[in-house]
Amino acid sequence: MSDARGEDGYEPYREAIRRRVCAICLDGADDGSCTLPTACAIDEHLPRLVDAILDVRRRRDDAYAAAVEARVCAHCSHRDELGFCRLRRDGRCAMRVYLPLVIEAVEEVERGQGRGPA
Repeated sequence: MSDARGEDGYEPYREAIRRRVCAICLDGADDGSCTLPTACAIDEHLPRLVDAILDVRRRRDDAYAAAVEARVCAHCSHRDELGFCRLRRDGRCAMRVYLPLVIEAVEEVERGQGRGPA
């Protein structure tokens, strides 16, 4: 699902995720910057990630991880030629590790925009 949100429409989600996830991420520096040598999976795939979470929420389905894996992981540059993700395998995939916090951040934005339950 791709709506007319546009890249700027995802900025509230990015900011909410930075407050909830980046603030406690093990790859974050004291000044709040990211120390990952490559792009963070959450930031790199933010539109797909947010849309997958919102789609699951709209269906009242709790299968967030499966939805994210199907819609986001298939596009991840960290997958090998067989489709396995070395970061997920090693427990270092930010989307996998911080998914509950990302979901909370997305829901926070949706509530703030009057599109979610209070």
